[in-house]
Amino acid sequence: MDIELYEYQKMMLSNALMITVFPTVGLLGTIATRFIVYSLKLNLIAAFLSDYFPPMSIISNGEPLPPIRLYGEEKKCGPNGKYERLVVMLSEFVPHYTTLRPIANKIIDWCKENNCNSVVCIEGFNLEKKEETPLMGVASTEEARKMLERYGIKIMEEGMVSGLSGILLYEGRRRNFNIACLLAGTHAEYPDAKAAAKVLEVVNKMLPDIKIDPEPLYREAEQIEAQIKAQMSKAKPSKAMYTEPMMYG
Repeated sequence: MDIELYEYQKMMLSNALMITVFPTVGLLGTIATRFIVYSLKLNLIAAFLSDYFPPMSIISNGEPLPPIRLYGEEKKCGPNGKYERLVVMLSEFVPHYTTLRPIANKIIDWCKENNCNSVVCIEGFNLEKKEETPLMGVASTEEARKMLERYGIKIMEEGMVSGLSGILLYEGRRRNFNIACLLAGTHAEYPDAKAAAKVLEVVNKMLPDIKIDPEPLYREAEQIEAQIKAQMSKAKPSKAMYTEPMMYG
């Protein structure tokens, strides 16, 4: 399967930490990473393009953009500021299952080619009743596992991680590449900005030289959830345009 990487601007990725997010349960990763991109004013650096992706443009500030995009900037991040650059990859759609492994390997290939050392993926898992937001983690390597433990994340010993994050984990283990997956309990039926804020608290610890205040997410949770749900609904093509299921969660 052909997946093209188009670069809007050159950015050195050596010794970078990448955060990847695709729509998941509660859309918590989508909410959190959008908040990071806009709060830190990260630059659009690249996009993944493929004929196997849904035919859509995401309109932002009047400009049409591909649905899978990468943003980046030189920012100290990670344990003791060991990484010199931050890259955030976000998607506006749930890829068809036949495209997931090619996308995962494209991410790892691109990182290895550019000496980008680690990827943190954010994933949600469904809770029927939720008063708090439990956090767990899974890692592909011992180094990635230690990073999660450093931030007080309980390691999942048994269970399942689905979607792109699940494939990144086993491909990362197979290829000896650092993948750390942060899992947050959330609602499956609607966007969960409060869970996104909880995830952001952990991400904040990974960015010691950068302060991202999660309080706006807590204060404006209902408004943000409504906006994200409306945008996702508008971005979902009709059956006449695209025959594959485009369900979120």
